[in-house]
Amino acid sequence: MNQNPSPNAQNQLHSSVSARPVIEQLIQEGQPTFGVFTQVKSINYLDYHSHLISQKTLPNWRKDLKANQFCFIQIIQPPYRICLALATIKLATSAFVYLYNDETDELEVCEALQPLTRQTQLIGDCYQGRMAFTHNKLTVTLDFTPSQIAVALDSKHITLDATLQRQAQPLSICTPTGRRGWIYTQKEPLTAVMGHMCIKEASILNIAAVTAGSQTKQIDFDASAIANLDWTLGYMRRETNWFWTCINHYVPDGRHFLLNLSMGVNETGMSENACWLDGQIHYLPPVMFVRKDLQAAVPSTWRVYHQNLGWSNVDIDLTFTPMTVYQKTDNFGVLASIFEQWLGWYSGEIRLGDTVIRLDHVMGLAEDHFAKW
Repeated sequence: MNQNPSPNAQNQLHSSVSARPVIEQLIQEGQPTFGVFTQVKSINYLDYHSHLISQKTLPNWRKDLKANQFCFIQIIQPPYRICLALATIKLATSAFVYLYNDETDELEVCEALQPLTRQTQLIGDCYQGRMAFTHNKLTVTLDFTPSQIAVALDSKHITLDATLQRQAQPLSICTPTGRRGWIYTQKEPLTAVMGHMCIKEASILNIAAVTAGSQTKQIDFDASAIANLDWTLGYMRRETNWFWTCINHYVPDGRHFLLNLSMGVNETGMSENACWLDGQIHYLPPVMFVRKDLQAAVPSTWRVYHQNLGWSNVDIDLTFTPMTVYQKTDNFGVLASIFEQWLGWYSGEIRLGDTVIRLDHVMGLAEDHFAKW
């Protein structure tokens, strides 16, 4: 990586950051505020009025029923990677957690699905709120404050108790979707991970328990642990398909690097693409995902790239080699989901003016998701 970009390049990269406004409420005078923001302090989605839902003023329970909400958190404590999610479309609510060992390529999944929002709490938003899911297979509680996120999880294979500090500027974006819908999403790196994970005796990743019948293995999060948040709420298209890239690691010069790229959502007038270097956000242009292995017995590499038409000083060209996948397919007629979240290796370059980020066999996530809701 070029560690010494020119002053002009630095100004170009960072001048746009200060231009992003801070707004108190997302919904103003009944309608969402579209754009990319430094911060949105309140996601007051129940103040939204949509003529698509009804020509009349609706009670809050009707508006709440139409709103989809998702949260994904990744915590990395080498060699372990914990990925967890809680998602609701109000007619059904699901949660999953998987534990992956980067060194052995072992993956262990726990997932649960419940009708409606049974035994689920959805209070507030990603700055002041709670998301909680209780099932006999999996229990997840996420408590949000402006300074931190508290995560408590219990499954057949692991328990998790972590506090994730919020120190970097988030990517906050709201875009129109379809005729009257909209999506708000917030992505951000999380630092100063505190707490621990316990790998239970039933887990295949607890090697000591498998070989010697020993007890639960506790992993304390240390200074090398990193994490990231992906939180979304909105009134989405009836059928939606998106691709997503996430890389969270330390580059060779020691800086923390987080990358978020997507195709298929949040594309109307702007994109949710961004990367962070030691907490400093850099907004990125739209990208294309090329996946040619849909009918192949063995998955092949994907390509993620930006076609530079001459107006941008950013270039993106990455290849992704899939290794292991968490996948889930549900088809209930009016509701359906085909979800694939791959773990694999990224290689390529991202050019931010004079700064070049080179990735060589870096572990990350790639997602392909179709939903009908």
